[in-house]
Amino acid sequence: MRKASMALALALAAAPAMAQTPQDRAWCHGATATDEQTIQGCTALINSGRETPASLAVDFHDRSIGYLGKGDLDQVIADDTRAIQLKSDYVDAYNGRGGAYQQKGQYDRAIADYDQALKLQPGFAFAYNGRGVVYDDQHLYDKAIADYDQAIKLKPNYATAVANRGLAHEHQGQRDQAIADYRAALRLDPGDQTAKAGLARLGAEP
Repeated sequence: MRKASMALALALAAAPAMAQTPQDRAWCHGATATDEQTIQGCTALINSGRETPASLAVDFHDRSIGYLGKGDLDQVIADDTRAIQLKSDYVDAYNGRGGAYQQKGQYDRAIADYDQALKLQPGFAFAYNGRGVVYDDQHLYDKAIADYDQAIKLKPNYATAVANRGLAHEHQGQRDQAIADYRAALRLDPGDQTAKAGLARLGAEP
């Protein structure tokens, strides 16, 4: 374990143990909890003094998802950074932090995190999609489309990547390709808002 990881783990272990309940774990790691419940449950686990370093890494990352839902990007970055300090090969944490950096417009840091996620797990479709969004933000549409292509190759039912590729085509002025992607995305996910908005802008039927 690296020194930073050890220091963090020891500091957390030295903190006074706090009560936690099965509900805290369910809220932290469950799929149906609200953002507030996720934050509350994960915070209770983090402060309990009973978690292993590996479990703490998951607690911090899952709490970051709650903060992402609330739009607190700085806290997302802080929690995913702690998760990575505890587990240096934590692909989901790199991906999550990359997304927060992208939303803050810190594109170099976002690209670095997505690159690291893909270095650790070359078949990680979500990182290709995330990096594609950064390239699109930077008007590097060919690079964006190439990353979306790779995400879709790895995960053919990935509606978000298909819709994002449509957006990159739209930005390039490639109307027919954009419409085709937006319609394909809606076939995969009828509720895809990016695809619906794109078709509306282009005056095309779903």
